[in-house]
Amino acid sequence: MDDVVIRASRLEDMAAVADLRWRWSVDETGQAPTATPGEYREATAAFAREHAASHRCVVAERGGVVLGMAWLALNARPPVPHRPRGRVAAELQSVYVHPDLRGGGVAGALVAALLDLADEAGAERVVVHSSAMGESLYRRLGFGDARLLLQRPPED
Repeated sequence: MDDVVIRASRLEDMAAVADLRWRWSVDETGQAPTATPGEYREATAAFAREHAASHRCVVAERGGVVLGMAWLALNARPPVPHRPRGRVAAELQSVYVHPDLRGGGVAGALVAALLDLADEAGAERVVVHSSAMGESLYRRLGFGDARLLLQRPPED
């Protein structure tokens, strides 16, 4: 991990971020794409530009190559009497590390960077929809079950 840098993404990183997501979704998970890799890179860059106010992306870079990514979505919530300036909730999204870097603490470092950003934004809570593989990481970083956090449609 000593040679890996965790940093805020830049617009020029979005092609590499898209390629990581492509690898994860298409190559590793087997989802059938409906766009070409080039179209997907353009869509990812457009998303980053259009959602800069609400989404942050951090990357893991080794030797100038982006090999990990993680996104944080900041969601404004209506004010309440004890927080009249409004509230923020955050969601971790698309945490992925290239297989060459797995098992070395990179995912934890990416998530820690996003948790710092969530704290800076004053997020009341941070949620994540974890894979089975990522669950132990999130639990080690202080995530736990929320009895009344529901979703539609339910998974079970």
